Amino acid sequence: MNMTLSKRGDYVMRAAIALARAFDSGTPRKIREVVADTEMPQTFASQILADLVRGGLAQSKAGRDGGYWLVRPPTEISVLEVIEAAEGPLRAERCALGDDRCNWEAVCPLHETWTAATAALSDLLANTSLAEVAARDAAIEAGTYSAPLDSHRSHASSVAVDDRVQVELGREAARLALGRQRGQLADVVQAALGTEAQPEATTGRRRPGRVECSLEAVGGRRSASDRYLLAWRVAGVDVGTTDTFEGELSLTSVDDERSELQVSGTWHHRPDPADPLPTAELERQARRALRSFLRGLAGAVEQEPVLVR
Repeated sequence: MNMTLSKRGDYVMRAAIALARAFDSGTPRKIREVVADTEMPQTFASQILADLVRGGLAQSKAGRDGGYWLVRPPTEISVLEVIEAAEGPLRAERCALGDDRCNWEAVCPLHETWTAATAALSDLLANTSLAEVAARDAAIEAGTYSAPLDSHRSHASSVAVDDRVQVELGREAARLALGRQRGQLADVVQAALGTEAQPEATTGRRRPGRVECSLEAVGGRRSASDRYLLAWRVAGVDVGTTDTFEGELSLTSVDDERSELQVSGTWHHRPDPADPLPTAELERQARRALRSFLRGLAGAVEQEPVLVR
């Protein structure tokens, strides 16, 4: 079961932690400072901070002396408030066991247990302050925090990657085709990492497992944006490895009949503790996988029917 936040929730929590750590200074944080603290994409930062403002947790002021700051001390803001500012109310949207059984029309046998579990999680998040999480963040940064045994990020490595590829479609046609590819994007990622992993699979290193992928237009899903927040997570099926990517995808015009897709961001790799991946090898694999992803995405976009508004 996936118990992680959405990518938007992830960035809202990061931003809240950054503002919490700056609260005692009494100085508003600029967007560029929050971006530097959290490593979120620059083009997405204003939307993330706006979630905190709409949630009543932060305020903003324009101008040279402006920025963003928390409206209450971090000790008075709960983790639940931050999460709900991004994700909405923490509650089950549907029955835990589905709705297929004819004699479960009113309630399923798991309803009370599931409701109690959800309430317990809400209570824990409501009783954990943003100040506690910010203090942990500071301790992790200082190297004084002892990672728990069930940490999901043991010995993670990160590399910056950037690549681009041309598409044989004009910008408008490519943008519409890209929008229709959202539902198939995980397949493109799966194919890209599968191609890259084949040489290593023969040595028992890993094969790509379950893929979680998101592509969100900067400005919202319905906006006519040429910039997107791109993220994916792939868990290896052979050993305990995980590859994640966080970055941006942009679409630019080359001429009337061609456009260019560019992806830039950070590739994170959590290796098998018994078989760590050297940095040089990680960089090589990340670059090749990103190149394979872009080629696959360009091919999928070019195969879409051309429907220009």
